[in-house]
Amino acid sequence: MRRKQNFLQGAAVLTAAVAIVKVIGFLGKIPLFDILGGQGLGHYNIAYATYGVMLTISTAGLPVAVSKMVAESNALGRAREVKKILRVAMSIFLLFGALFSITVFAFADQVAAIMASNDSALTIRAIAPAIFFMTVMSSLRGYYQGLSNMYPTGVSQIIEALGKVILGITISMYFANRGHSPAVVAAGSVLGMTIGTIIAMLFLVLRKTFDRNPPLGAVTDTRSSKSIAKGLLAIAIPITIGSGTLALTNFIDSALVMRRLQFSAGFTESHARFLYGSYGIAQTMFNFPSAFIVPLAVSVVPAVASAITRGRQREASRTIEMAIRVTSVLALPAAAGLSVLARPIMNMLFQRSAEEVDAATVPLTILAIAVFFICVVLLTNAVLQSIGKAKLPVYTMLIGSVVKIITNWFLVGIPEININGAPIGTCVCYFTIMVLNLILISREIKPAPNIGRMFSRPLVATIIMAAATWAMYGLLSIYVTSKIAVVMTIGVAVVIYLILVILLRAVTKEDLMMFPRGEKIANLLRIR
Repeated sequence: MRRKQNFLQGAAVLTAAVAIVKVIGFLGKIPLFDILGGQGLGHYNIAYATYGVMLTISTAGLPVAVSKMVAESNALGRAREVKKILRVAMSIFLLFGALFSITVFAFADQVAAIMASNDSALTIRAIAPAIFFMTVMSSLRGYYQGLSNMYPTGVSQIIEALGKVILGITISMYFANRGHSPAVVAAGSVLGMTIGTIIAMLFLVLRKTFDRNPPLGAVTDTRSSKSIAKGLLAIAIPITIGSGTLALTNFIDSALVMRRLQFSAGFTESHARFLYGSYGIAQTMFNFPSAFIVPLAVSVVPAVASAITRGRQREASRTIEMAIRVTSVLALPAAAGLSVLARPIMNMLFQRSAEEVDAATVPLTILAIAVFFICVVLLTNAVLQSIGKAKLPVYTMLIGSVVKIITNWFLVGIPEININGAPIGTCVCYFTIMVLNLILISREIKPAPNIGRMFSRPLVATIIMAAATWAMYGLLSIYVTSKIAVVMTIGVAVVIYLILVILLRAVTKEDLMMFPRGEKIANLLRIR
C-alpha cells in the first residue's frame, strides 16, 4: 500500500520526525557544549558556516526541483518520467556535491584565514565530505516528497541526527580526554556529523533499491533527459542563488562579526571567538522552532504545484493561506516565549556553561523575535517556488542579506553593543524578506490569501500569552527553583495559548481536517 499524504498530513509526519530529531539534538548538544566550551564552539560554528555555504550551493534547489517536477509528472500519470527525473537529478548534482566537497577540503586553510580563525582549518576539513553525501540524500528526499511520501525523509532525518549526536560526542570526548586542543576536539564533533550523514544516505539508497511501491501511471511517454535536466536546472538554479545568497551572507557575516569584534570593538581573537561561540548557543535555540516549519514548507511545494498543474487556482490560494495561518499559530508563541524566558531556559539547559550562557542570553532575547520572521520566510519562499516564481525569493533574500550585513557592520563594531548587534541584524534581515515575500504572493496569487486572517488572531493570542508568561514566571520564581518555575510557566503558557486560539478561532475546523485525525481533534476542542 502506497504511503501518500495530503500536504498537512505530510507536514505532520515530518514535524514528528523533526520533534524527535530536535530532542536528540538537544540531548546531545548539552554535553557537547560542555566538552567544546566557548573556544571549541567557535571552531564548530566557523566550520558549520563554511559547510552551510557549500551545502546550500550544491543542494538547496535540488530537493525542491525534484519534488516539484516529480509531483507534476505524477499528477499527469507519467510514472516512467518520475523515475527518469530522479536519475537525471542524481547524475547532475552528484558532480556538484563532489566538486564542493573537494574544494572545501583543499582550501580549508584559506577559508579559516578569511574567517580570522586560522586554527579552524582542521574542523573545516572534517566537515567537507558531508557535502557530497548530503547531495545524494537531497535527491532521494526530493523524489519521495514529490510523491507525497514523507516517511523516508523523516526516518533518514532521525538516523542522521542519531549518528551526529552519538558519534560527535564519542569522538570529541575521545580527543578531549587525551588533552587535545579545542580545534581538534571540535573537528572530532563535526567528523561525527559527517559519518551520521553517510549512514542516513545509505538508508535512503537501500530504501530506493528495495522500494516495493513504485509510482503508478498509465502514460508511458517521457521527456528527454536533456529536457528534464533543463527543467531541473531552471527550478534549482534560482532557488540555489537565493538560498546561496543567504548562506553566503551568513558566511560573510561570520567573518565580519569576528573581524569587527577584534578590529573595531577591541577584543582579542580568543575573546572574539568565545563571544561568537556563545552566540552559537543562542543560534541553536533560535533554530529549534523554525525547524518545525520546514516540514510545512516541504509539504506545501508539491501540494500547490499539483493544484496549479490541474488549473485549480482557488485551491492553491486556500492551501497557501492555510499553511501561512498554521505557521503563524505555531511560530508566534514560540518566538514570544523564547524571548520572554531566554535566560531561565538557557540556565536550565546549559547550567555547566555559565559564562557562555551569560554571553548568549541577550542575543537570544533579541534573536527569538526573528523566529516568527524566519518561519514565515521559509514558507513563503516555498510558496513562490511552487507557483513557478523561483526567481522572486532570490531578489528578496538578496535585499535582506544586504540589510543584514550593513546593520551588523555598524552595530557589532560598537564596543557597548558588540555581539548583540548580530541578532539585531538577523531580525531586520528576515523582517524585510518576510514583508517583501508577502507583497509578492498577494500580487501573484489570485484570489490573494487574506493577510488579516493569517496573522491577526494568532498575534492577539500571542500578546496575551506573552504577558501572562512574564507575570507567571516572575511570580513562581519567588516560591520555587528557577527550573521548576520554567517548566510550570511553559505548561501554563501552552494551556493559556490553546484556550485563546480556540476562543479567538485562530484555527479553523478546515485547518484541522487536513491533519491526521483532524476531525477528532476539532470535536475535542469544539472547533467548528
